[in-house]
Amino acid sequence: MKKMKKLLLLLSASFAFSLQMDFKEVKKFPYIKYVTAWKGTPAETKDVAVPNVYIVVGQKESPEVLTSAAKVAFYLGQWTDGIGLSPKLVKEGKIPKLIISDKEVEKYKDRNLIVIGTNNEIVRELGLKFKEPTLKVVEKDGRKILIVGGKDTKEVVKAASFLADRVISFKVGAYNTFFNWVRVRGMIEHGNYEGAYDMLTDSRGVHACGRNMSLAAPMMAKFPPEVKKVVKKRNKIMYVELPKALKEENKEKAKKLWREAMITCFQCHHGIGIPKMRKFEPLADIHSKHQRIANKYGLSCKDCHYGITEYRGYEEGTTEQ
Repeated sequence: MKKMKKLLLLLSASFAFSLQMDFKEVKKFPYIKYVTAWKGTPAETKDVAVPNVYIVVGQKESPEVLTSAAKVAFYLGQWTDGIGLSPKLVKEGKIPKLIISDKEVEKYKDRNLIVIGTNNEIVRELGLKFKEPTLKVVEKDGRKILIVGGKDTKEVVKAASFLADRVISFKVGAYNTFFNWVRVRGMIEHGNYEGAYDMLTDSRGVHACGRNMSLAAPMMAKFPPEVKKVVKKRNKIMYVELPKALKEENKEKAKKLWREAMITCFQCHHGIGIPKMRKFEPLADIHSKHQRIANKYGLSCKDCHYGITEYRGYEEGTTEQ
């Protein structure tokens, strides 16, 4: 059994609790996947983000645990583009589910599971016991299961809140920011300055990073000075200098600033000249969507990944959907 890491979560200046968490496994859990959706309509689309999990609760769970499941579903819904509908499924009355009971698990075997609470058949079958709020990843019958547990309802709610507020919500902001940042580069390449400016400043575009800044604010105070300097530089470029260059329709300046901001992101993610802030490698099949976005604008990996940012976690074209 893999060792679990214990985190001390400073949720406010006056409140803290410990959490048992399989850090890497929880961060890299396959929460979503990309599919071709809305088949049978003129709007059939590839690369649509849909849930890759069922959220499971026991039939006899408390209202507080059920509410926590809904909270996790809310943030997962923000990450995805839909549930995977098609006219055929609607006609057959088979609109995909997201939250199911522990009695339905054997009926729905096409996704991984997030099991919230301990009063269910899965936790009993696994023989799990909890002493504190816990996020634990196991495998059973060929699929991954993320268990959200605790010794009582209060602790389960704490663990579920961390999963929703600090893990899934953070990923929503991170991927919205990242993918739209790539779109900004593509728009600059084609002289679409108005579109790039709109994407840069939209709350679901690059400004989605405000969610992550808010979540990371308590930790920022503890960052080394050299990290704070890099973050400050990035923010100045992304939220002051680049918007100004786009308003001026200065293509070369905008491309230069975009590149400089990308370098600051690489510094934090890969530890270039500063301590590495990202402690895990993201899932290639999720992260690689940015490659396909770039391709739509006629850009290839080498247009952005060169010099100090040459590193790529996978080869171009190896993760197409």
